[in-house]
Amino acid sequence: MPLDRGSDRAIEGKPSNADARIHHDEHTYSDKQTYDDEALIAMHLDGDREAFEALVLRYERRINAAAFRLCGSREEGEDLAQETFIKAWRALSGYRGQASFISWLTAILTNTWRDRLRKGSLPTQPLDAPYEGEEGPVARQLSDSAPGPEALTESSASAALIGGMIQELRQEYKEALVLRDVQGFSYEEVAAITGSSLGTVKSRINRARSQLKERILYYQEQNPGFFRLNQVKTDGTQTIDGEGGEADEG
Repeated sequence: MPLDRGSDRAIEGKPSNADARIHHDEHTYSDKQTYDDEALIAMHLDGDREAFEALVLRYERRINAAAFRLCGSREEGEDLAQETFIKAWRALSGYRGQASFISWLTAILTNTWRDRLRKGSLPTQPLDAPYEGEEGPVARQLSDSAPGPEALTESSASAALIGGMIQELRQEYKEALVLRDVQGFSYEEVAAITGSSLGTVKSRINRARSQLKERILYYQEQNPGFFRLNQVKTDGTQTIDGEGGEADEG
């Protein structure tokens, strides 16, 4: 199962063997993208070794994104995503289609993340550590030489700061918020993935959004004009002022 396809390196500007394989593989896997998940799973179980790779190619960006948000570290996130796909490959014969494949895959991701937290294998960061973003670390306090608020709001800095604030939430709040507002799962899907009741899920998401908004407001007070609450989003799809009832956590 060649999940890690980037081990070879190019030498003196020449394409590496890995580059050639990836180009060939993506062409091969793209031919399978017309099949739905269930068909690819059946093909995999029938011995088609490329079928599972097609599933990986279909969902690796989404799983990597969720893993990064849960871990707060790109390196740890990539490792978590890799372990998730390996576990899915081993367990695929037990998939019965009770939930969508991506929901099943995400449940493996969150369970693996919880296991790592229980074992203490995920590092913790000091409170004054920079937030990790797409383009590198972002300081928690802006320096006098930093770009103006409007420029920062339009850059990845605000997204990195919000991502860091999500890391400060309680484990169960962060998990629910990432699944709902970053991954876009419905409340019912989040409940199924986490094994929680619908009321518990709604309560956790509401509390996570409320605490996240409080952190943003505090940061706004320290750095006036940095955020525009009616525009800044946790993931590019959901606003901070989220929907949902006031269900109590059970």
